[in-house]
Amino acid sequence: MNSSPIDFLFTLQRSPFALAPVIHQFYETSDIKERSVLLSYLVLPMVLYPPMRAFLIGANKTSSLRTMCKKQSRLVGLAARVQDFKSLTNAAMLILTAERGIEVADDLSVRSIGEVRVANANKELLDAGRKISIVFSSVNVVSIYRTLGLKSL
Repeated sequence: MNSSPIDFLFTLQRSPFALAPVIHQFYETSDIKERSVLLSYLVLPMVLYPPMRAFLIGANKTSSLRTMCKKQSRLVGLAARVQDFKSLTNAAMLILTAERGIEVADDLSVRSIGEVRVANANKELLDAGRKISIVFSSVNVVSIYRTLGLKSL
């Protein structure tokens, strides 16, 4: 198997250690909700998709799930990306739990208990992770999945 430098760079940028701070930033700024662990599976697929990231970086307090879903181009392939990033999200969540950055309660709610490690993280991705928590703030988990058209994980 021949790997190119591009493959190695892609692997480094998409490692759970590099992307765990993005998920941690999401939980740092989001409200504690029942079953919010399910939202972690949406963070990376949305933040790493350029059209969605552009919306999230420009989001403010008045931005909502409805305004995010207004343009279908932001949601194209979301279900496939969620499946593609599932193992990466699982690994990042395990890293965050092992580092005592987050805590998962019995009702599957997640709360941040440590500081977000921003030293080597991509600032743009961290900002998008923070803004997605604003977009999700007033909606429950089931409604978020239903609005995005996701039927299963």
